[in-house]
Amino acid sequence: MRKRLKPTENYARILTFFHLVAILLLFGSCKKYLDAKPEKSIQIPKTTADLQALLDYADDMNNISAPALEVCSDDYYLPDNVWNSLTSVSRKNLYIWERDVFNDNITPGEWASTYIPVYKANVVLEGLEKLERISSNASEYDQIKGAALLYRSRSFFEALQVWALPYDHNSATNTLGIPLRLGSDFNEVSVRSSIRQCYDQVIANLKQAAMLLPVTPQHVMRPSRPAAFGLLARTYLVMQDYENAGLYADSCLQLKNTLIDYNVLNSTSAFPLPRFNAEIVFSTAIIPQTNSVNGRIDSTLYRSYSENDLRKKLYFKAFTAATGGGFGFKGSYYAANNLFNGIATDEMLLIRAESKARKGSGAEALEDLNALLLKRYATGKFVPYSITNTADVLGLILTERRKELLFRGLRWADLKRLNKESRFRKTLKRNLNGNIFELLPGDRRYALAIPNSVIELSGIPQN
Repeated sequence: MRKRLKPTENYARILTFFHLVAILLLFGSCKKYLDAKPEKSIQIPKTTADLQALLDYADDMNNISAPALEVCSDDYYLPDNVWNSLTSVSRKNLYIWERDVFNDNITPGEWASTYIPVYKANVVLEGLEKLERISSNASEYDQIKGAALLYRSRSFFEALQVWALPYDHNSATNTLGIPLRLGSDFNEVSVRSSIRQCYDQVIANLKQAAMLLPVTPQHVMRPSRPAAFGLLARTYLVMQDYENAGLYADSCLQLKNTLIDYNVLNSTSAFPLPRFNAEIVFSTAIIPQTNSVNGRIDSTLYRSYSENDLRKKLYFKAFTAATGGGFGFKGSYYAANNLFNGIATDEMLLIRAESKARKGSGAEALEDLNALLLKRYATGKFVPYSITNTADVLGLILTERRKELLFRGLRWADLKRLNKESRFRKTLKRNLNGNIFELLPGDRRYALAIPNSVIELSGIPQN
């Protein structure tokens, strides 16, 4: 499958219309933009092939530009000269956790990038309602519906990690989440649902998608049943519902559990990890961010990899002294500067292991961890862990989670949930131009300010 599947005759016109209006029309009641109604042949998908083609447009559906997921994390730093040279005020602000991130009032590209898949998924779901589900199209119909539900849920989930506070069972009903756009009507006014409503929506739709999607997709760029299970595991994890996180990670692994032996990879390659490798369940990405191109790996994190750990050579590249030294990242499962943040079997193993450790099953948790690390160390060099203290097992799993899932858009969410546990709380620090910037555990800046233009268009309350 190519990145963009061959479009139907009507699809090119549909896509053109979406790209002209979608960004403007995602923020609430926008009637003023709709006075001139385009001809119906441009805006209405007519067949299941049209609907599938909308979902297959990977630039919109599989890639997002989500601030904070990596820019705000603690896995890297920017040398002073790199930060000083940034032209985007918002990127500079994100790096130092400035409260008014978007004070340059730029076009809200990150918000639009997150919500465009929501809009298109809603168009697809509404389009299916106008088509009859019959025996000859039932499989295709169900697959399209499941994919649309999954894409919408994924976008809601990513938006929650950026623009909402961490999930708290005691306050979720009374804490603002994000707008849940469940239809394509541009004139419907956006409102921010509670965090509980948002996560309930994500979970309900992912469970529905899992029942509709195939076990084996045509390509990993398309959603599948194990992908839905994987996203459910990830969702329950950030909710600190570790029992369900482990159950759904296991459900995913029951359908796909392949691991790559890192011994067969070429560490001298610019991007050693193949884009569509055997571990990938569902391929999505965060488009290039400052830290994935010019960021330097946190030195303490880099030193935590042993010399026999193949990730040390496969994940990192050395910058020359002339460019400030340090180590950059080259280990994306996207095999490019784009950062892979899809579902893969290594993440599922780590979620299942964490779930087992939190339940007190330290020995079983280590079985999962050792199975993973055996494929990450040089042949014959890994000594399996044998730890009797379950608390130590959990700490080890979280350490290895950070080392394994580096730059996958997961660290920010991990910081938010782990800050709720005194043992794992962490104050983030930046040393920049002689100044120290800090982000304390539980700081409300863990929910980014919504772009000003979104506030102006929709009237939703600001963080």
